[in-house]
Amino acid sequence: MLDGLPARTGLGTWMLLRLGDDGGSAVLAVRDPAYGIEPDQVLAEEELPVRALLEGRGPRVAPDTAAVPAYAGAALAGMPVGALAGVPVLAPDGSVFGCLVGADPAPGRPELAAELPTIELLGRLLAVLLVQELERQELQRRFELAELDALTDPLTGVGNRRAWDRLLEAEEARCRRYGSVASLVAIDLDELKRVNDREGHAAGDRLLLRTAQVIDSTRRAADVVARLGGDEFGVLAVECDEPAAKVLAGRLRGALEAAGIRASVGHATRQPTGSLAQAWSAADAEMYAHKRRVARG
Repeated sequence: MLDGLPARTGLGTWMLLRLGDDGGSAVLAVRDPAYGIEPDQVLAEEELPVRALLEGRGPRVAPDTAAVPAYAGAALAGMPVGALAGVPVLAPDGSVFGCLVGADPAPGRPELAAELPTIELLGRLLAVLLVQELERQELQRRFELAELDALTDPLTGVGNRRAWDRLLEAEEARCRRYGSVASLVAIDLDELKRVNDREGHAAGDRLLLRTAQVIDSTRRAADVVARLGGDEFGVLAVECDEPAAKVLAGRLRGALEAAGIRASVGHATRQPTGSLAQAWSAADAEMYAHKRRVARG
């Protein structure tokens, strides 16, 4: 859908971007012979003033960015942005999902402003396609969750390690494709070995089951819980940024403590230039740091 825009507008580069919480933008689709931008790349706000455009601090079409203070100095891949055009792409709930944006190293022709209605129309069409794609992705996610029936931990009823690995792989692909955000929470029981040794494995099994029930009742509706082996649990929180992940981890700590379950909890959010595997390592490290502090008393 982006292929006809360069010839129509004279701007060589066109991108569909998703806005990130940190001010950057993830490249979902691109037609770019000029700057070398690739899909899945993350553009910083200082590289391309997308928010200034969407917030009306500059016009939606700027044939000469040097004449617009909000756009002056914009550059991509070390090359100047001489001309800029863009319109918002709205999510199903009416919020701004991202931006259809065009750029070129050289200033554009003055009649570029006359192409704004065409660019706005394409932005609306992309929003319709976005709704369809997000609905398809939601159905896919539900299908994946349904598969958990065959991938559950027999003791606790939550997902097992195989289910966890499969869902993390699928969510990582979604994060890369759509610029989605996700967080992970690592939970490890502090007293399972003591309970097993002193009260028997049946008591340890009851502790694991109660832990799974507390976590499952505390998670958000779209989150996934899995027992990863032994006394370790994980929570995959989809569309969950760092502030929300911190709240979720705190809520889980409080719920476990209220249930009389001693556990160490760590969390981390997938970074735009990172991966869920890296986020899990960070969450696991935070959890074990907490466990060491508890052991030292």
